[in-house]
Amino acid sequence: MRKRILWFILLTILLIILNQSVIAGIEENHSPEAGTQKYSSLSSDLLQLLDKSLCPPGMSPDDIMKSMEINHQIRRNDEGDWLVHITIELDDNETSKKILPFLSHPIEDPSYNLISGWVTSDNLSVLGNYAGIRSITPVFPPAGSGSLEVLPEDLTTPDIPGTLWKTKLSTDLLQLLDDSYLSPGQSRADIMALMEKTGEIRIEGREIEVRISAKTKPTTSPSVFEQFFSQPALDSVYGRISGWISAKNITNLAMQEGIVSLVVQIPPRTSKIQTEGDYLLMTRDFRNTSGLSGEGICVGVISDGVDGLESLKKIGELPNVTVLSDTIGGDEGLAMLQIVHDIAPNASLYFHDRGSSQIEYVRALDQLIIHGCNIICDDITYVEPFFEDGYIAQNIIDRILSYNILYITAAGNFAKEHYQAPFNGYEEQGYLWQNFNGSKGRDLHFSVSPGLAGHVILQWDDRVGYSSNNYDLFLYDESGREIARSVNLQDGDDDPMEWVRFVNNGDKVKEYTVKVVQAAADEALLEIYVLPLSGRSVIMDPYTTEDSIFGQQAVKQAIVVGAAAPDPKNITVQEYSSRGPVLIRHPAYELRKKPDLVAPDHITVLTGTMQQAVFSGTSAAAPHIAGLAALIWSVNPNFKESDVRRILLNATSTEEESWNATYGRGIPRASNLTFPNSTHNMHWLPLINGCSFEPRTNDPAEKITVYPGWNMISIPFPLKLGSTARIFEVINTVHHTIWRFNAAKGSWNAVKPDDTLLQMDVVWIYSADETSLNLEFDTTSVNQTMKQLHPGWNPVGVPGRESITARELLSPLTDAWTYVLVFDAKTQEFRPSIINGGAGTYSPSRLLYPSEGWWIYMTRPGILFPVC
Repeated sequence: MRKRILWFILLTILLIILNQSVIAGIEENHSPEAGTQKYSSLSSDLLQLLDKSLCPPGMSPDDIMKSMEINHQIRRNDEGDWLVHITIELDDNETSKKILPFLSHPIEDPSYNLISGWVTSDNLSVLGNYAGIRSITPVFPPAGSGSLEVLPEDLTTPDIPGTLWKTKLSTDLLQLLDDSYLSPGQSRADIMALMEKTGEIRIEGREIEVRISAKTKPTTSPSVFEQFFSQPALDSVYGRISGWISAKNITNLAMQEGIVSLVVQIPPRTSKIQTEGDYLLMTRDFRNTSGLSGEGICVGVISDGVDGLESLKKIGELPNVTVLSDTIGGDEGLAMLQIVHDIAPNASLYFHDRGSSQIEYVRALDQLIIHGCNIICDDITYVEPFFEDGYIAQNIIDRILSYNILYITAAGNFAKEHYQAPFNGYEEQGYLWQNFNGSKGRDLHFSVSPGLAGHVILQWDDRVGYSSNNYDLFLYDESGREIARSVNLQDGDDDPMEWVRFVNNGDKVKEYTVKVVQAAADEALLEIYVLPLSGRSVIMDPYTTEDSIFGQQAVKQAIVVGAAAPDPKNITVQEYSSRGPVLIRHPAYELRKKPDLVAPDHITVLTGTMQQAVFSGTSAAAPHIAGLAALIWSVNPNFKESDVRRILLNATSTEEESWNATYGRGIPRASNLTFPNSTHNMHWLPLINGCSFEPRTNDPAEKITVYPGWNMISIPFPLKLGSTARIFEVINTVHHTIWRFNAAKGSWNAVKPDDTLLQMDVVWIYSADETSLNLEFDTTSVNQTMKQLHPGWNPVGVPGRESITARELLSPLTDAWTYVLVFDAKTQEFRPSIINGGAGTYSPSRLLYPSEGWWIYMTRPGILFPVC
C-alpha cells in the first residue's frame, strides 16, 4: 500500500512539472514579444491572423479575417481555406527564386525587390520566418473592385468593428450608408436623387459613384489612396485628393489610417446673371488715338466652357483661341472671351475650364501660367473657408507673387444670398436655435424657382481644422417637414462647416426654412450662403449684403470686380453684386477692402448657337477689366503686375481713401489712364512686392534656346538611342570646355563628345551667340532614369517634358531639400531662390521648366523620380 501511495505522489509531482513546462512553452510562443520575434517581417494585421494573443482586446483572428475580406484582401479557395493578398519586400541581395513557390498568381518587380501574390495561412507562417524577407504587408484593393446594384438597399454599411471611421465622414456621406442619419421620413433613394441633381452622384451602368474630397494626414501622401478613385486629382503639399469613388468604397477609404476626413465635393458656382462696355469704359477711343490693341499680351480665362467656339471663329466674332481644356461644357467662357476680345482685339486668348474640384482649378491656373498668360480672369466660386484664405486663395497668392500675374476675378452675385450675424439663441424643446429675426419670424427662409437646385452652406468663425464649437444645420419644406440635416461633429480638430442641399422638382416657386442649432458650442459669428447651381437667384429672408465675398475673391492681391448697370453717367451697382468689406479672422483679424472695381454688365453677346443674349452679373463685369488691363500692359511690356494694377485703380479718378464697400474705387475709364515716364515715380499704392525676374515662356521640351554666355542645360527626357554629347557640336563654344558636376564626389568633369547623357544630366556650356538646339527623344519612355541626390548642392532638371511647380516635383523629398537656384541664361544671373516653405517670390509654387538646369541643396540623400 505504501509503495502505491509513493508512486502516486511521484507521478503527480511529475505531471505538475510537465504541465508547468508545457504552459511556460505556450506562454513563450504566444506572448507579443515572442510572436513579433517569430514573424518579424509580418505587418501587425497579418500577425493577428496567425496569433490570437496579438489581436485587439475582444477581437479574434476571425474578426480580422472578416474585415480583410470586406476590403478584398482575403479570398477563399475551392476547399474553403483562406488566402491573403500580400506584398513582399526582399532584402537587397535576395532573389525571388525560393519565394515564388509559396505564392499563387505572383507578380514581381526585381528592380525594387518587390513581389505580390496570394498566400495560404501555412505558407504565410513559413514566409514570416524566412531570413531574406524585409517586410510582408497586405495589398490594398483597387477602386471599383466590388459591384453595386442601383438600389438604396445595396448601400448598407457592412458590420465593421468600431465606428471611429464614421467620424471622418460628412453627414451626407453617412446618410448614404446609414438610415439612422437621415431626416425623418427621408430615404436613401431621396438623398441619392437629390445629390444626382446637384451633380455629386453619378450612375455608371449599375454602379453608383460619389464625387468626394479627402483630406490626408501630413505624414501620408494622397497618392497612397489613388486606387480608390476614378479620375483622381491630388495635391501632395496640401494633403488633398478628390475624384469619383464607388459608394461601396467610401467605408474602405474612411477606415484607412492616413485619412483625416471625407466630404462631398460641392460643385462650384459661376457668377452668371456684347460689349456696350467698350463705349462705357471709353476703350474704343483709347485704341483709336493710341494705336494700341493689347498686342503681345496673353489673357487667360477660366470658366465653364466654350461650346460653339468654332462657329464664332468662322464669322470673325472671335480670333483663334488656344483651348487648353474644355471638359465641363457650357458657353459662359465663350461670352467672357468675346468681351476681352472686343476691348483688346489683338491680345492672345487662352481658355481652360474650371475643373470639378479645387485641385483641378489650381491645375487650370498653372496651365495658363505655363502658356505665358500675363492676365488671368475667372468667374468661378468654389466653396472655401469664409473667415480665412483657403486652398485656392493660398495658391493664387503664391502665383501672383511668383509670376508677375495680374489676377482678375468676378466678385460674385451673392449680396442677397448671404446672411451673417453672431449666434443669438432662442430656446425650443430644450435646445438653443439661432434667431435670424427676419420678416417671416425667427428662422431663415428662402424661395426657389422651379427646376433649381443648390446648397445651403453654414460656417462660423473658428479656424479651419481646429473647431470645437458644434453647430448643426437643418432644412424644412413648406409643410414644416425636415428634408435635410447636417450634423458633423466638431470636437477640436474639425472644420467649422455644415451644409445641406435642395432641389425644386415642381412647377411652382417653393419656399424652404433654415434652422441652426447650438449643439455644444460657445457663441460664434455665423455666416450662411444659399448657392443655387445655375447662377439664377433665390429670394432670401433675412439677408446681409455686407461681407458677401469669400474664397479667391477675398485675396488681397487680386483685382475683384463687381457689376454695375451700364449707365455712363452714374454708378449704380447691381443689387446682387457682392459687397465688402471682407472679414478675415485667421491667422489674424483683417477687414479687406473688396471689391476693388466695378464694370458694366447686361452686355449683349453671341451664344454658341449664334443667338444674341444678354450677359449679366459679375461674370460679365470682370472680363471688361481684363481687356482694359491688356491695353495698359501693351503700352509697355516691361510693366510689372503692380504697375498695371496701380494704373487700373487710378483710372477711376478715386483716391484709395475713398474706397466704398459697394463699388470699391469705382469704374475705371480709359480717358483717365496716365502712364508715368519712369517706373520710379509709380508710388500711388504701396501694394505687394512682385517678382523681380521675367518668367519663362512655354517652350517645347525638345527645343532649347542657348543664349550668349554660360548656359545650364538639363536633359529632360531620355535621348534617342546612340545620342551622345555630340549634340552640342552645333554650338560655338569659342573653345570653352563643357562641364558637368559630380555631386557625389564634389568635383567638376569635362564632357567628352562620346559621353552618354542620361535623363536629368546637367551640363554647363558656353555659347558665342544665341542658338537653337533640337533634342531627339526616345519616345518609348522605357529608358527613363531616376536621379540620386547627395547632401549639399546637386545639379538637376525637370525629369519630364512638361513644366511643373517645384512644390509638386519635390514634395516626395519632404524636408530633405532647402533651396533651389535656377540660372537664367538670358540674363546671365541666378533668379531669386525657391525656398522650401517660402512664400511669394520665394514660394515653391514657382514653375520649373524642362531643359533648364538648376541647383538643389539637400540636407540628406534623396531620389528624384521621372514625372510620368
